[in-house]
Amino acid sequence: MRINIHFSFKGELKLPIGYNNFIQALIYSHILDPNKREQLHNYGYMVGAKKIKLMTFSKLFGNYILNKDSISFKSPVNFIFSSYDDELVSEISYNLLTDDNMYLNGTKLNVIDLKPSFFDESYYRNINYYIIEMLSPVTVYSTDINKKTYFSPWDSRFGEAIKNNLLTKLKAANIGNANFDFHITPNNIKNSKDEKIIYFKDTLIKGYNGLYTIRTDAAVMKLLYYAGLGSKNSEGFGCFKILGDKYD
Repeated sequence: MRINIHFSFKGELKLPIGYNNFIQALIYSHILDPNKREQLHNYGYMVGAKKIKLMTFSKLFGNYILNKDSISFKSPVNFIFSSYDDELVSEISYNLLTDDNMYLNGTKLNVIDLKPSFFDESYYRNINYYIIEMLSPVTVYSTDINKKTYFSPWDSRFGEAIKNNLLTKLKAANIGNANFDFHITPNNIKNSKDEKIIYFKDTLIKGYNGLYTIRTDAAVMKLLYYAGLGSKNSEGFGCFKILGDKYD
């Protein structure tokens, strides 16, 4: 399930340009059970030694002014939080709605609207191709001797890395299928505009916005829609919306 959360506030909401960890902290702080919160934050769903959270969130949407080291939003703003775990989304939704003392980087927030949305499995049952737009950058990489190599969407290794990550997600969600059909291609021409360099705390992460075409079945797409595309989803990467679809 997904929720689109709209907030109002007085004055301005000033955040560092790499504000993903602030949004992540806001989400986790509305899981009231400390054991559940710690389990999800530190481990999520373990697949071997890999930790998968099956959740993602978008960037903030709203009017803003970009400064040298910060970004200042005007009220209102909104973002999407999404998870394959419906109960988790429901719990966070309720706690956001009932929180009268909510702050983000020192600015008091008020929830003015919260809309859930769902992946319509009956509609997409016979769909094979999806055109998507990233709501937060997609990132995938390989690690060699503690060095990360990030793959651009125009790199032949990008699609393979996305599929390998998806296989881990399928196992975490107990719908693993080593023979699933999946292919992704960028719809944009290669350009620097779509490349985003974001610091999550002190870690540099390279991701890409833009439009993509995905070929897969509805069960796989449902998982991606809720859990995110690529890596580092729980840090605010890989959230997308479906712009169009077709059956071939």
